[in-house]
Amino acid sequence: MKSPFLTMIAEQMYLKRYAKSTIKAYLYWIASFIRFNSMRHPTTMGDNEVGLFLAFLNSFSQPTKCCS
Repeated sequence: MKSPFLTMIAEQMYLKRYAKSTIKAYLYWIASFIRFNSMRHPTTMGDNEVGLFLAFLNSFSQPTKCCS
């Protein structure tokens, strides 16, 4: 892992006995959030950035078609 921030997150999750697959998923989404926000540190961001990221992710969702 390259980022000291992500390394710290992973270490804390290991200490709390999170499953490796859960840690991997969390780190993936945290890194995605950071990249989406031009590599800014998460402590410098707030609700607005989270909302924009979630809206971005939502733009990829497709409603399921239901047939009767």
